[in-house]
Amino acid sequence: MLVPHDMNGQAIGVLGLGGSGIAAVAALRAAGAHVFAFDDVKSQHDIPEILMTSWQEWPWQNLDAMVISPGIPHHHPKPHPAAALATSLNIDVISEVELALRAKPAAPLVVITGTNGKSTTTALIGHCLKVAGRAVAIGGNLGDPASSLDDPGTDGVLVLELSSYQLETTPSLAPAISILLNISPDHLDRHGGMDGYIAAKAISLDRLGPNSLAIIGDGDDHVRALADTTRQRGIKTLIARPDLAPEAQRYSASLAGLHNAENAAAAALALGALGLDTDMINRGIEGYVSLPHRLQPVAHCGKIQFINDSKATNGVAAAKALLAFNDIYWVAGGLAKQDGLAPLMDCLGAVKKAYLIGTAAAEFAASLTGHCQTAICGDLETATRAAFDDASAAADGGTILLAPAAASFDQFSNFGARGTAFAALAQSLCTNRSGGTHA
Repeated sequence: MLVPHDMNGQAIGVLGLGGSGIAAVAALRAAGAHVFAFDDVKSQHDIPEILMTSWQEWPWQNLDAMVISPGIPHHHPKPHPAAALATSLNIDVISEVELALRAKPAAPLVVITGTNGKSTTTALIGHCLKVAGRAVAIGGNLGDPASSLDDPGTDGVLVLELSSYQLETTPSLAPAISILLNISPDHLDRHGGMDGYIAAKAISLDRLGPNSLAIIGDGDDHVRALADTTRQRGIKTLIARPDLAPEAQRYSASLAGLHNAENAAAAALALGALGLDTDMINRGIEGYVSLPHRLQPVAHCGKIQFINDSKATNGVAAAKALLAFNDIYWVAGGLAKQDGLAPLMDCLGAVKKAYLIGTAAAEFAASLTGHCQTAICGDLETATRAAFDDASAAADGGTILLAPAAASFDQFSNFGARGTAFAALAQSLCTNRSGGTHA
């Protein structure tokens, strides 16, 4: 555990008791802080090990800081009342990640962010370091909360995926390496618009010191402009172009597509800076397995494969998936985001037919008219079965791709639940067909 010992004796409020909030309470208790915790949804019965106190009853005049869950607004679109009160009293509103950094870990810090691809890049860096025999701790927005990790030490590496919400509330951030992959419209309500979102992502670069390294994607004007600004500050800045991807990426089913070539290039640049040679990096990539719900092969039978990219919750992410395969039977839809399908309309060349689900189905069908065949299926099971029937009737089979380009909340609790349901359907369909196997 990364314990912020300099917070000993301080009074700290913790708002939100999901995974990061529970980890924050544990780290603060270990530091000897006086903790006051509350969750708007969970009750004392749900988390008996943590004594809850309504935020209205916290000792606000004596509070030193408030740790806020990344899912709770502290500015836009409307701050939580506790966050608004903290701001009015000049009480720092910080993230759980901030606690980990106040613990002053000895390991150099690698931060990865971006609208899309950050989890894959984070996991790939961590995997390659492990294969190379380096001590590594991986967490943040992916996997374990940062403060629950152990310090890998001066010879190890601390690898953190950070969301825009976490970046905004982590003032002690001082990375050795920052990776900013891309920026496309997402979570705009939480940042007051695109300018606010870009500013939040840019924090990952703003906190770099003179001896640190910036690795920036090459896919959009926003990150290219930030690369110029970072270089002008005198920070060493490398561009992760897809053609810089290690050779092993070309043969990796888990890293298919041009976007994953860019992710692999970013990872390789960071790994090289951390002392890994080309052979070590390629060995790591050869053994890398996709994260769940990110271009994840989940089943195949005959000439048909099922790919679960449920994490593609916006048009930009779905576009990248659509460019990674041929003969696509595309399952899409859900709760539409602001960009809709606009970012992917030039990426439909491989789509045989789209099977549309959720509240966005009619809107998506209208957008796709004249570009590809569509069927409004309503729900995931109907869509997946229809796609399987059509792919089975095709001589060349094809790829049944779940890349929704939409959020999941109209029909599922989260993108993971949606992807898990798709995988189960795929495996059932293949099991019931002679010659089917699970991926």
